[in-house]
Amino acid sequence: MKALKIIGIIIGGLAALFLIVTAILPSSYSVERTIEINEPAEVVYALVANLPNWPKWDPFTEQEPSAKSIFSGVAGTIGSKWNWEGEKIGTGSLTVEELVPNQSIHSKMVSVAPQPWVATDNWRFEPAANGTKVTWTIKGNLGYPVERVFGLFMEGMLGPTCEKGLANLKRVSEAQIETPVSQADSTNSSM
Repeated sequence: MKALKIIGIIIGGLAALFLIVTAILPSSYSVERTIEINEPAEVVYALVANLPNWPKWDPFTEQEPSAKSIFSGVAGTIGSKWNWEGEKIGTGSLTVEELVPNQSIHSKMVSVAPQPWVATDNWRFEPAANGTKVTWTIKGNLGYPVERVFGLFMEGMLGPTCEKGLANLKRVSEAQIETPVSQADSTNSSM
């Protein structure tokens, strides 16, 4: 009985320590990456604002090209939406909430499975010496207590993915021969 009591005290102490430590961890995360693309802002902006263009460069889609994609709304406008479903990338959506043409995009990203979470997906397009400086920022809140532990690893998990996506975006932008998909061409399309 004495051993069980000691084990109970140790487990209780570890649980209390876990709760105390996670209480002081950040309650949100922000991962940001930047790249310079040798194209004007309107070319790069169109590849990001028009959601049907994402599969051309998106690092998550690249992990599972056979994932189902459904685009709704008018591409390049507020309210346009991309829903995806795959075995590797899970189920989720990206909805455009705010657009400043050739300057910024603000979207809401929602994962339904395998793990539910919500994040903001923000883009800035700024003039640069040889084209456009593009900044991609993903931000989200972390629930207490378990998600805050995962927050310690968000930079390491999302950072390389954002870098890969920006490198892909640079490659696709600089290879553009004609204007990217128009708004009217991408309404309610699926892949």
